Amino acid sequence: MYIGVNCGHTKAGPGYGAVGMFKESEHTRFVGYAFMDKLKKAGVGVLDCTVHMASTQGEYLEKAVNIANKEDLDWFVSIHFNATTTHTGQGVEVYTYEGQTYKEALKVCSNLEKFGFKNRGVKSGTGLYVIRKTKAKAMLIEICFCDNATDVALYEQTGVDGIAQAIFSAFFDSAIPSSVKEENHNMSRQDFIEYVGAIARRDWRDTRRVLPSVVVAQAIKESGAGTSELARKANALFGIKENGWTGKTYIKDATEQRPDGSYYQIPQTVWRAYDSWEESILDHNDYIATKRIRGNELLYEKVIGEVDYKKACFALQEAGYATSLTYGKSLIEDYIEKENLLRFDLPLKEEGDEKKLYRVQVGAFRIQENAVRFANTMNQKGIETEIIYL
Repeated sequence: MYIGVNCGHTKAGPGYGAVGMFKESEHTRFVGYAFMDKLKKAGVGVLDCTVHMASTQGEYLEKAVNIANKEDLDWFVSIHFNATTTHTGQGVEVYTYEGQTYKEALKVCSNLEKFGFKNRGVKSGTGLYVIRKTKAKAMLIEICFCDNATDVALYEQTGVDGIAQAIFSAFFDSAIPSSVKEENHNMSRQDFIEYVGAIARRDWRDTRRVLPSVVVAQAIKESGAGTSELARKANALFGIKENGWTGKTYIKDATEQRPDGSYYQIPQTVWRAYDSWEESILDHNDYIATKRIRGNELLYEKVIGEVDYKKACFALQEAGYATSLTYGKSLIEDYIEKENLLRFDLPLKEEGDEKKLYRVQVGAFRIQENAVRFANTMNQKGIETEIIYL
């Protein structure tokens, strides 16, 4: 399976998308890249057909199609948000050539309908350039209306990861390899730490989402170093509840702590479940980087890209990641400092390069300015930092 994904519209100028209660071209990238990440983690071939700049609308469309047609794709998927002059349009719709009702297109609509979006169905997109000109089977997804208050509220409630998962799940049957890579879960505590640390460190190097020492500490604390029921039966190293997740789930009572220090249980709680521990780690970082509240505000904004482990731990607690009254303090004292997890925060050297080098991916931040600000801060500290515009 090989899928080309186009995050609709250019970043600015000709080809720029609609501007409603949020900017279409910004959010097509949020959703599109989250969708691509999920495909990659599932072992699916992905071609990024996104065009950031063009001199004309026609050039933008032509560039996107040319990228797609250079490869032998099974699918071309273009991500968009709708808008109307009256701001009254609502719901999800998918366009295909001559309105062909591919099962994947129908599932995109039905999956998003589960979140409350009106299902406007599959429609003929023969007149759309990217549908008409691409060689592969193609669909253009209008996720919802970015200028309608009801749709925007549903979008924010679902979150970027939830939307991306709904689209991913439409391809699930045909996209997921029949056999999932087996992991060795018969690990000592130290082997578990090294395993999680290696994955967390690579993800930090590539995306700058969550500091590796913090990820490892959370995994040890929340899964008992891989021995908890969720870790054993659901491959979940973190206690992340369903929260818009449309993948596998596992039902288990949840134990929470009240502000007065007493505990209570929530029976039959639905938790996220995974095919592997690695998928759990990467989804944890996706969740932290994309969970939104109140309009377009990132819930864990103070955690994303934070290089001070203490600040990151306390920011997790302040944002309500866990109800434990000592969650942040415990991560710091009982795990990061006690287990010497700070070693995972040391930058990886590029092959053949003796200099320390951080790479900051713009897509890991809400806005480009945040990526630039972070890079400047690191350079001021004497750590060479470059920005990757992906």
